[in-house]
Amino acid sequence: MKKAFTLFEIMIVIILISTIYIFAINSFTKNNDLQKDEVTLLNLKKTLLSQEFEEKITIKCIENDFSCFVFIDGTLQEDVLKPIFKEQPIVYDYTPELEKLEFIDLELEQLQRYSIVFEYSCKKDQRCSEMIVETETKTYIFNDMYKKPEVIEYINDIDEYFDAKIREVKDAF
Repeated sequence: MKKAFTLFEIMIVIILISTIYIFAINSFTKNNDLQKDEVTLLNLKKTLLSQEFEEKITIKCIENDFSCFVFIDGTLQEDVLKPIFKEQPIVYDYTPELEKLEFIDLELEQLQRYSIVFEYSCKKDQRCSEMIVETETKTYIFNDMYKKPEVIEYINDIDEYFDAKIREVKDAF
């Protein structure tokens, strides 16, 4: 007597193989999102939060060529991102006083030491660094409440920006 697969058994096998294939492709493409998408200051928060991490994801850009390293839950990822900056940015604390932020040098296992010019982190609760970043062309204001940084033309307009935000809060009450 010949034994053959029933149509139902063949369908189950096809569904199982398809499911495994879909999960494998999704996990592979999700881990490469940082390399696939061009990371800019405008999409930085969205891009980092789209990655899979348990506690914290951080991007650190170095002084030499402005390339950026990505750390997921404290572990350095293999891929180095293309530079976000063309010239060295000036990074300030998120206050009207414009106090410059200093970053701790990055030391890798291969005894390499890099000066960090920009560091941005997001936590699993979607809270991200708050800062003001002055580039050669624009100033970006990273506020944790917004998905994208606000952009102003000149760093001198920062007082006006904070005054407007204070008025906005007062008017809400």
